[in-house]
Amino acid sequence: MSYCMLSASPVNDIVVNRVEIIGAKALKKDQIRAVMRLKEHKLFSKTRFDRRLLRMDAISVKTLYRSKGFLEVTVKDSFEIQDDQADVFIIIKEGKRYYLRSVIIRGNSIVSNKTIANLMGLKENKPYDPVTANSNIATVEAEYQRYGKLFCVVRVSDVIRDSVDVLIQIDEGPDVYIHSYFIKGLKQMDTSVVERELVFKPGDKYNRDDIILSQRRLIETGVFSAANITPIKVVNSDTTVNLLIELRQFKPREWISEGGYYPIEFYEGVEPFPGIGGEVEWRNRSFLKTTTSFSTKLTGHIPIGQEIFYPRIRFDMSFRNQWILGYRIPTQIKAYYETFKNYGQKDNPNIHRYGLTISNLYRFSDRSFFDSGLRWEKFIEPISLKQDIEQRSFTIKLHLDGTDNPLYPKKGWMLDVDLNQTGGILGGSRDFLKLDFGLNKYISIIRNTVLAGRLKYGMMFGWDKTYQDIRYDKFYLGGSTSLRAWETLKFQTVEVVDEAGQKTKIPYGNTIRILTNWEVRFPLFWLIGGEIFADGGLLTDNVSNITPQSIVWDIGLGLTLATPLGPIRLDYAVPVKQLNVWELQLGVHYIF
Repeated sequence: MSYCMLSASPVNDIVVNRVEIIGAKALKKDQIRAVMRLKEHKLFSKTRFDRRLLRMDAISVKTLYRSKGFLEVTVKDSFEIQDDQADVFIIIKEGKRYYLRSVIIRGNSIVSNKTIANLMGLKENKPYDPVTANSNIATVEAEYQRYGKLFCVVRVSDVIRDSVDVLIQIDEGPDVYIHSYFIKGLKQMDTSVVERELVFKPGDKYNRDDIILSQRRLIETGVFSAANITPIKVVNSDTTVNLLIELRQFKPREWISEGGYYPIEFYEGVEPFPGIGGEVEWRNRSFLKTTTSFSTKLTGHIPIGQEIFYPRIRFDMSFRNQWILGYRIPTQIKAYYETFKNYGQKDNPNIHRYGLTISNLYRFSDRSFFDSGLRWEKFIEPISLKQDIEQRSFTIKLHLDGTDNPLYPKKGWMLDVDLNQTGGILGGSRDFLKLDFGLNKYISIIRNTVLAGRLKYGMMFGWDKTYQDIRYDKFYLGGSTSLRAWETLKFQTVEVVDEAGQKTKIPYGNTIRILTNWEVRFPLFWLIGGEIFADGGLLTDNVSNITPQSIVWDIGLGLTLATPLGPIRLDYAVPVKQLNVWELQLGVHYIF
């Protein structure tokens, strides 16, 4: 490694001006720059030059090449400093690219050859990747822990000639059983609170899946901020372990307040609005020294759109517990009251809504769940409603999240299924069934560029035209979260005349909705990204009206600003059939 210093500016004042990649042929230069910490000077960003970071960048580049099969690669670094700027050079001699000829696995009886090879990222006739293979040894050992093989040892060796032969030697070890467990960190609560969340018991064969599930169940109680379960080998025994359960409890009572600009679920039949919101909550996580959580919350939301939205004020009081009558049925009982005005009805008095819900939530993972519940609610508005409206509903929501990141997904999928049965055998003043399905797909095209697609289909049965759509139960489109070339909720409108004879267009919903959105998302510079998108949608009351020609489209482009809480969007959209009409939409998070 060499360097050349042409001036003596203080190191802390030197910024990186240029990063030159020399000798790269097989890999793209952008791909190499992506693993480096030293970045070129740009309009909105500067990187301070650091000699140690340059050395680490050279190691990172070498590791990248080795992961692509270039086992003989050499990487040197150098730099030149002029005044307060540094030019950085990464000099690469790629050498030969080696391919994997064979994988030989010995000693395994429980886990198949194919599974082990896949877990280690080894594919015959593909470039040999020793970096991933060695880093995934722990993954193979963790797989064996699902079958009680806690002390499994995996050794990897390779023979490099014109191509590479890999030998994986597995020492599975004996079956390991749980001798006992010990609980540490539990305060002012009985041990039974912890023990009922454990899916293992003394005498069971050690199973890593059971350990992870028990940790998750302990966290889901809402009492513990951390729950770790660690195996400790029993002295003079190769087949038994003790488990140390270490817990950290939340404060049992606390005030919580938060607020900001974020997506708000303001109406029932529309996508969340971007808006300003805030809430103040008092929570008792251990009501009467149990795992029952009690909460009171006051919330205020104001959606932001082209027209004035009046705030919704809501008060909630709820009890939550994971256990009911000795069975693990995560249940929440919530009473609520809220007051609001519907969109475009500024001259009408507030509508008052109060009700009670009982819901059961089962989580498959941190971001996937099944939620079902019963809801009773009543609407009161002193003038425009002909009578108070009472709704009794049974609801189901299935949410499956297979994406790699909840805020910035680059690959994976997401599925939503919602069912709302109002009335029927439950009674009440309304009777209808509402179904809504949604599927999202994310595909990484090239580095940091993503193709994202969404399709939603919703349908209502039994909706009577005489019903007043107080909470927008029907489907609506338009705005920064659905069809971006139309104003919020105004894809379809109806004209009304007030007492002064003034005409106003207000949103008009329907009983069938199709919505599809397609985007290409890509980075530009610093924290700024770009989007090219197309949105399509349809509202109708008859399935026979659904044809490819009936879908209405808009196209557009947008800018995004990456933040720790998700992207902020500024989208410009035009209807395909009216290119002289445009809308500028401000949104929070990606549209989906």
